[in-house]
Amino acid sequence: MEITGLKANARAPDRVTVVIDGARFASLPLTVATSLGLFVGKLVNEDLKERLDEAAEVEKTYQGALRMLNVRPRAVNDLMRRLRAKGHSPSACARVIGRLETAGELDDEKFARLYAAQKTGKGFGRARVLADLLAQGVDGRVAETAVDLALSEQLSDPLVIARELAEKRVRRLKGLDRNTQKRRLLQYLARRGFTGGEIWDVVDEALRPDPPVI
Repeated sequence: MEITGLKANARAPDRVTVVIDGARFASLPLTVATSLGLFVGKLVNEDLKERLDEAAEVEKTYQGALRMLNVRPRAVNDLMRRLRAKGHSPSACARVIGRLETAGELDDEKFARLYAAQKTGKGFGRARVLADLLAQGVDGRVAETAVDLALSEQLSDPLVIARELAEKRVRRLKGLDRNTQKRRLLQYLARRGFTGGEIWDVVDEALRPDPPVI
């Protein structure tokens, strides 16, 4: 095998398309092609082919990671799981994760703070937001710190938010018996991350009949 072409990319001048025996092999960063000592006419022995395959896999994984991050920010472990699910090799995933962390494009602390602020701002309680972060692989201490910070920055008391949610939800439960209404309200608030004995009082308050009009 032989390198028969190194084509510059007009849209990405920092990349080059590697052609082997007349067929497109991969698009690689120019720095990688340089580090491999590629030039037109260079013979591709077994060692070089292995290094080229590895470089191509890393670059494919990296581009896949960028596409995922363009959709929304992600936690390190969540991104790793998704890349592995796409069939990328563990070694390529590890190198890409390290590359993104070094570049500051992947940071669990920043991700957790942003996620917690968004979720608490939408009325989700501490338990729900914390569980979501842990499910995405964020370290427990990092997740707890982010959630507590987000809640401290919210002007509303969590119980006030829970009451508002309960009052809105109870309107959709009219016609059901009280026990069913209570059970469904408790389940709804639990899904939103509001738990504890005080939530029972919130539900009882929401289900309290309106005073008669005199």
